[in-house]
Amino acid sequence: MRCDGRPWALLAAVTKGLLILWAVPGQGGRSPLAPTVPQTQALVRLMAEDAQELFTFYEKEQHLDMHSMCRTDTRPPWLQRAGSGPWGLRRLRRPMVHMERALRDIIRHQRDLHPPEAEILRRLNGTHRKVRALLSNLAGLFPAPSPRPGRRPLPSPAASLGIFRQKLQGCRTLWSYARFMAERSAELSAGSRRSRRDQGEGRAARGSGRPARP
Repeated sequence: MRCDGRPWALLAAVTKGLLILWAVPGQGGRSPLAPTVPQTQALVRLMAEDAQELFTFYEKEQHLDMHSMCRTDTRPPWLQRAGSGPWGLRRLRRPMVHMERALRDIIRHQRDLHPPEAEILRRLNGTHRKVRALLSNLAGLFPAPSPRPGRRPLPSPAASLGIFRQKLQGCRTLWSYARFMAERSAELSAGSRRSRRDQGEGRAARGSGRPARP
């Protein structure tokens, strides 16, 4: 993990690294443990911050920051809201499966344009690892039946696009992903505040003998 050498930046980098180690059981050479809901919620919040940082860097590095051409309101179907109400952690599995594949495509394209040590590849690979970590946590929290054998996935449509179109498509995907994760992080934070408030009211009601507010 890199930083700019300033003490506060170094502290932030170390803190983020420790948070990842805590939020993803089995990281850092530890024996794998079952993930918890608080760990997974913390990982989602960390990913929201990371997604925004990646988009901002990608947009500028790829020279796509003119006329807001990446910042479209049209999202991929798998990052669109289906129905009303909060998403919850369980419903994140499907969009993260698609996002993991999208990141693989973006990384593959950027590898053709940059040396292995390029900063953009480091950032993309870091985001890819976090998406895979979230999928691992979700699988631990909500075990799913083994998938039935099916048809092999079709080649990514990005493979047939020109270089500029691939850059633009990747940028728009990262913009949609950043917005999606920011929304999920905000939902989790609001849910945590409601939970703490309800617990506080419940304790106060038990102490006074009055029923808690519904």
